[in-house]
Amino acid sequence: MELTRRTFLTLAAAAVAAPRAAGQAPADWPRFGCDLHNTRFNAAEKTIGPGNVGRLKLKWAFDAGGPIQTTPAVIGDSLYFGAFNGQQYALDARSGKVRWTFDAGLDPDPDAATQGVRSSCEYVNGRLYFGSGLAKVHCLDAATGKEIWQTLLDEKATEHRTQILCSPVVFDGKVLIGTSSGHAQAFCLDAENGIVRWRFDVVPTSEYGAGSIWTSGAIDETQRIVYFGTGSNKTFSPGPMLFTESMLALDVDTGELLWFDQVRPASPHDLDFSCHPMIFDAASPSGRAAARHCVAAGTKGGMYCYDRFTGERFWRAMLTNAGSGAGPRLNSTGVAYNRVYVVSNATGVPDRADMSVTAALHAYTGEIVWWIANPSTTLGPIAIANGVLYQGFADGRLDAVDAETGKQLWTSRLPGMHRGGFAVANGMVYASNGAPNTNRWDRSQRYALHAFSIDGA
Repeated sequence: MELTRRTFLTLAAAAVAAPRAAGQAPADWPRFGCDLHNTRFNAAEKTIGPGNVGRLKLKWAFDAGGPIQTTPAVIGDSLYFGAFNGQQYALDARSGKVRWTFDAGLDPDPDAATQGVRSSCEYVNGRLYFGSGLAKVHCLDAATGKEIWQTLLDEKATEHRTQILCSPVVFDGKVLIGTSSGHAQAFCLDAENGIVRWRFDVVPTSEYGAGSIWTSGAIDETQRIVYFGTGSNKTFSPGPMLFTESMLALDVDTGELLWFDQVRPASPHDLDFSCHPMIFDAASPSGRAAARHCVAAGTKGGMYCYDRFTGERFWRAMLTNAGSGAGPRLNSTGVAYNRVYVVSNATGVPDRADMSVTAALHAYTGEIVWWIANPSTTLGPIAIANGVLYQGFADGRLDAVDAETGKQLWTSRLPGMHRGGFAVANGMVYASNGAPNTNRWDRSQRYALHAFSIDGA
C-alpha cells in the first residue's frame, strides 16, 4: 500500500451527507449509486416503508428487447435506462410509456463481447451520461434524447476488446468513468464537451494486463477524491502489476494516485473488485470513539473497509466462500443506518446447490448484526430506502426485507433472473431482468423493466 501524498486537514467527525447534483429532487434516484457516495440508499424516500411494502403490486412492465443490466435513473416523472440491444430509453416513470429512444450502437457479431448498454446513466442538469459496449461515452439531452457529444475512450477498442460496464459519476463538471478490457483505464472527461482531461493506466507496463474497472466510482466531494476498484490480471508482464485487484484513490482534478491497496498481487483466481466503492462515516458501537471516515467495496473474496484518506485497512469480512462466482458480486452491497449491507454468493460447494446469504455488518467494526440465508445466488445491485432493503436473485425472485432485522416483508418474481439494479424513488420500486454476463442471450425470452407501487396504484 502506498502512503498518501496529500495532507488532509480538518476532517469532520460528523457523518458526511451524501450529496446530489443541482436540479434533482430529494426523492429522485439520479444515478447508479443514488448519490455521489454510491450508498444505493435513498434517504428521502418516505412513501414505501416496512408497514406497507407488503402491498407492492406491479403497476407496469416495459419490454426492452434485450437483457437489462443497468440501474434506471429516476428524475420526477421521467425514467432513463439502457439495455443489451444498444438502446437507451426514456420512459414516463408512472406509466412506462416511451418518450424517446437513442441507439448507442451494437456490434453485429453475436460473439462480440461489446454488447449494448451495460453502464447505468447519470442525470445532471438536464443531461444524461453513460458508456456503451463500443467503448464510447455518450452525453444526451435528457428531454429529447438528442446526442450532445460522444467520446471514444480507446482507439484500439477492437484489439483490446474494450467496453464500458462502469457507470459514470459526474462531479463538478467532470465525468469519471473506467473501461473493462485488456488495457483498462480510469478517465476524467469534461462534462461539457467530452474532452479527456486525464487518464490513469491500471497496468501501465502492459497493453494486455487487464485490471478492468467494472463498476462506478465514488466521490469524496470535500477532499476531491474518486475511488475505483479494479479487476484481476489477465496476463503476466515484466515488472510490477501493482493496481490489479486493488482499491484506488485518485485526485479528481489531476488523476494523481493518492493511495492504493492491492488485496491479491498477481492473482490467477479471478477475485475482482466486482462491487462499487461506497463512502460513509461510521460511528463506533460505544459512541465514545471518533467516527471512522470510510470507503468500502466488495471483492469475490470478501468486503474490505478502509480509511478513505490514508488507505489504512479497518476491517475485512467474508460471509461465504471465495471464487469467481462467489462472494459479494455485481454490486450486491449498500450502506445505510451505520450498517454495510452485503449479499454474498456461496458457489461451487460440493453436494450443495448454489445459494447466497444477506447480512447487515456494523459499519465501524464489520461485525455481523444479522444475516439470512437465500435459496438462490444474486447477480444484481440492491437498494435501501425508508427502513427496507430490496434484493433480487438469479431465479427471478425479488425480496424486500426489514433493514433493521432482516425479516422478509414482501416477495415477487420476474420472468427471468434479476440482473439490473433496483431503484426506489418517488413512491415506486423499479427492477428488471436480464441475462448472465455472456455474449449471447435468449432472444425468445422477455426482458423487461418492472415498476411496482402500493396496491399497483
